[in-house]
Amino acid sequence: MTPNMTQTNAAINELSKLLETGDEAQRCHSARAISVAKITTVTPQLNACLYHQDPDVVTDAATALATACAGDLESLEDVVINHPDSDARLAALSAIAKQHNNAPQRVVDTLTRFATGRTAEDDWGLSGGWDDWWDLQLTAVQLLSAIQATHNRDVFATLFIELLSQDPEPELELALYRALVDFHPQLLLQHWTCARKMKQRRLARAFASSVTTTALDHMAVCLECDDVEIKKIALKAFATHGKTHDVQAYIAGIITCLSDGEPSVQAAATSALNQLDQLDALQTTTLMQFTKDAPESSLPSLIHLVSGHINQLNTADIHWLEALLTHSDIEIKIAVISCFSQLPEAQVLYYSEVYLTALSSCLTAIQDRHLPLYQRAQLLRLLSQFDQHASLSFPVLKALLENEDTETALRQSALEAITSETNDENQQWLKQLLLGLASQADTIAVTQVDAADVENNSQPEKTAGRIKLEALLAEHGDKFPEDQGFDNAPVSTLAAIQQSNVEATLLSADDKPDDQTLMEMMDGLDDEFITYRNIVRDHLDTGENLALNRKKIARLPQTDNKTLAIRALGHTKTEAAATLLIEAMLGATPKEQHELFQALTHIAKRHDYKVLRNGIGAAGYTLHYGDPLCKQSAAQFLSHMPLSKALPILLVGAEDENEHVRVCCLAALNVQLETKRLLQRHQQQTSELLVRKIHDPAGGVRKLALQLLAKIDLASHLPVLVELAVSDQESNIIAAPLFFALQQDTLKILADNIANYDDHRQPLAIQLTGRLLAMSA
Repeated sequence: MTPNMTQTNAAINELSKLLETGDEAQRCHSARAISVAKITTVTPQLNACLYHQDPDVVTDAATALATACAGDLESLEDVVINHPDSDARLAALSAIAKQHNNAPQRVVDTLTRFATGRTAEDDWGLSGGWDDWWDLQLTAVQLLSAIQATHNRDVFATLFIELLSQDPEPELELALYRALVDFHPQLLLQHWTCARKMKQRRLARAFASSVTTTALDHMAVCLECDDVEIKKIALKAFATHGKTHDVQAYIAGIITCLSDGEPSVQAAATSALNQLDQLDALQTTTLMQFTKDAPESSLPSLIHLVSGHINQLNTADIHWLEALLTHSDIEIKIAVISCFSQLPEAQVLYYSEVYLTALSSCLTAIQDRHLPLYQRAQLLRLLSQFDQHASLSFPVLKALLENEDTETALRQSALEAITSETNDENQQWLKQLLLGLASQADTIAVTQVDAADVENNSQPEKTAGRIKLEALLAEHGDKFPEDQGFDNAPVSTLAAIQQSNVEATLLSADDKPDDQTLMEMMDGLDDEFITYRNIVRDHLDTGENLALNRKKIARLPQTDNKTLAIRALGHTKTEAAATLLIEAMLGATPKEQHELFQALTHIAKRHDYKVLRNGIGAAGYTLHYGDPLCKQSAAQFLSHMPLSKALPILLVGAEDENEHVRVCCLAALNVQLETKRLLQRHQQQTSELLVRKIHDPAGGVRKLALQLLAKIDLASHLPVLVELAVSDQESNIIAAPLFFALQQDTLKILADNIANYDDHRQPLAIQLTGRLLAMSA
């Protein structure tokens, strides 16, 4: 016997002992581990567990026997007939079905007994709100159907047809249809002709599961059905079966669904054609003619398909699409604009007027305040697809951004459009937005003025508005402390209430609620409302000012343009954007630093610009002195920088007092080690830190320490890592693949200690043993 087999058998032997002598929890965990590992050598112990008093032990033992296709049939039949727990019965029934090859008639008799349903004298399972017999009957029918499908023989049709005549539950009815569809499709077609909508849907699902010619033909008929759900079932069936069977004869019907009036059907048809690799195969002339003849409701999705063939369209087709730019339906207009935005460069030159018309239509629609927000945002995102749009679009976008009432979603989309195509004007505007005065290349000219001029101009003439404001402040200013200040848009509920209190105090007398008039109305009520009237009177007497209660609404500030511009630059592809973001680091607030690191990370994921490395110093400073959120985003940025430069900084962050920062730093190091290797001189220092992190109070840190140590030096740290895996649930879940390289050594440690583990460690050790054994099964 090889050493490997010795360790494997020792581990199996320990699981077997727990099955025989363990308590309920130990038996359950051992049975589950055996089921995961598909172990077949402990069948006697599992059979003995079938008579355990705990129903969970019985259920887990029966499940393990089903996995191994083994077990004592007499004991399993005893459980399925007499056990009081429904889960135990269902598990035993599945285990019996797995032995059909060994005792076919006996298995079929048992399954048939339960497929026929409850007998008159059997009252088991009726004590609760759900009849457990329904689950048993459904499972038995499904198991018989699986046996029939495996052997491809019509064996149980008589039983299934009889059960259909008994008005079964919907789920059982669907299972019966699926059992009959391959062998008796004509019978189901007869049911179809007189079925109502929900029954037709169940029949459609049954036909969708079959690949017979009759079933596929019926699915083609379903494509013309009035029921949207049935159409989608048929389309999904063709997409599924097309991977293994020839469905070319049904492609025309699927294409017809592209012009369906229901968007969900159009989407399902597009998805089906895509899965069948038929979208690119569509003839442009055919698709264009189909689009011209289609109803308007389906034009947006069809134009979207046409855009994939736009380089093959002739002049007449281009002008037909151009005419739709003035269509009243905005969805059609958006689809056409999107289509023209994808014109290749050669066609842009040839159809320059059409291209400019589409761009102008897009800009005009963006300024239409009557359009829904999501459509205006969609149009703004389409601008990015137009080449050289900046000169025309920037004035519109700038006006949109400078309007204080513009919603955040629109401003974000507008900034993304600006950053997608830059020219001198919008580049300077972006720099000024991000860098402020630092963006000014020239110094400010200073002009000397005479002291006399200053004295003459020091007292400007007061306006009427200023006089009124000073009068209000003089009258009410003593009610508020001098240092009380707040922004127009308070950032907390308390600040909002504070501001509303001031506003309420400054209300004119005409604006205040007339409590006296309200009481006169209350006094006019009938006597039966006297209790209600007294309650209202008490509220008015005790309330200082009802206007305050109506105004206590927190008005949270919208995200400013600078933050949105940082996010937009993070989604660009240019090195200039990275340079601008790094320049903006100087003097940035903590919130802006967080956004800047996030944006730089987005760029670093896709491009290896050398200028990005200029941000490593800022990341290092942040991980030493920044706030927790900035530290996390800086760690994410370092995960895409050179390992030799990022490693020392990440090791510092891994010792941070904030657990989220520690997690982010170790996660960044884990990302680095997926594609790179530590230098020998760095391994000892990194390993020492990770050994300390194994005992970190944060579960996420311990889990990452396990992953990293397993990558760096598993052999030297295996005992301590196994101890972590059997002590920590989060680490246990990922441990088996990490330990597989030293599977036998790990199994030896587990086999030697599994009986002695206490508390929660033993169940976790059993689970880990099962997963390791499964990996070599």
